[in-house]
Amino acid sequence: MNLKPLNRLKVTILFVSTFVLRLSQIGFAQESKGRIRGFEASVFSGYHFASNGINKTGESLNGIPVGLSLNWVQYGIQKKAFTDVFGDPRLNLELKITKLNNTDTFGYSLAVLPGYTYNLVQNKRVILGAKVSYGLNLNTKQYSHASNFDNRAISSPINFALDFGLNLSYNLNAYTHLTAGTGLYHVSNGSLKMPNGGINILYAQLGMTYYPMGLAYSQIKRPTYTGKSKSIYYQVYGAYAYRQIGYFNYINSFSIASLSNQVYFSFNKLYSTGLGLDAFYDASQALLYDSQKNYSEVPENQKYLIALGWCNRFEAGNFFFPLSLNHYIYPMKVIKEPVYIKFGLGYQLNKSLFTGLFFKGTLNNKKQLQSDFMEWSLGFRI
Repeated sequence: MNLKPLNRLKVTILFVSTFVLRLSQIGFAQESKGRIRGFEASVFSGYHFASNGINKTGESLNGIPVGLSLNWVQYGIQKKAFTDVFGDPRLNLELKITKLNNTDTFGYSLAVLPGYTYNLVQNKRVILGAKVSYGLNLNTKQYSHASNFDNRAISSPINFALDFGLNLSYNLNAYTHLTAGTGLYHVSNGSLKMPNGGINILYAQLGMTYYPMGLAYSQIKRPTYTGKSKSIYYQVYGAYAYRQIGYFNYINSFSIASLSNQVYFSFNKLYSTGLGLDAFYDASQALLYDSQKNYSEVPENQKYLIALGWCNRFEAGNFFFPLSLNHYIYPMKVIKEPVYIKFGLGYQLNKSLFTGLFFKGTLNNKKQLQSDFMEWSLGFRI
């Protein structure tokens, strides 16, 4: 596959857009009868942990962004097989507008984020849930060597966005609900184009939701997450990735292949946990901290890497959200940053086949989580 970086980015955007469309169809294009829908507006602010400082002075670019969130909210979907297990989760389609700190450098961001909330605590007045949103983000300011050198967080206009945290809804009356939340908002292009330090904002949010037809929390069906016995299963997937590494005049571009094996113990239809073994064909570790080294100079035996990991999988019907913490075990002489995590969004095509788009991020020598690459994957579950 010999695609230019821009074409790879377009392919990836199409891939994510397909996920976004499918999630929207499941959440918002179902038969409207019996569904509880509303509109939400909220404001948020937090702290942006900038990936670099000002080049000339070294001064921090960290700061406080502010933003507005507009949401189309729905509880539950029109599918009995899903509702019997997962109850009536909170689904949302969010338009997120953020005025970043140091606006001359970072500009504004505009995101479209389908979201899913697992209801954790529920009574007549309150619902507390864990929220996961995943979508696309437009950034008005990007890196430019000539005019915007200090923005080494974002180098492409279209990026990927992940938003996860806690969401609290309080029933003021039948039609109006107070909402509050906190979370981490991450934006990057998955190292498809460098520089790509990423934007990471820890935020708090406050808003109001209006339900035109009214909503009492007693109407919301609680999840059971039951329907199958505890079991052990195995899954394997192969994946392709593309990345750039380095900065400015010393950028290496190359493809990556991986094979992941996981053995899971399934507690219920919501959560599984287990161990994983990842194998990579990847020159990233050999190129770290050596800006003068070219990809062609990396010996073949330094491109084969193996890692062990603790894996978790959260289900939401056919969708699932993987999260793993991993450590390289071979070859240790090459490994410069041994710890990484993987997370993302997967879709179970049938009982056996699944596909997904998974991010891999490494804990660097500054104890910061940096984006390595994004895997396009196809797998099999037994």
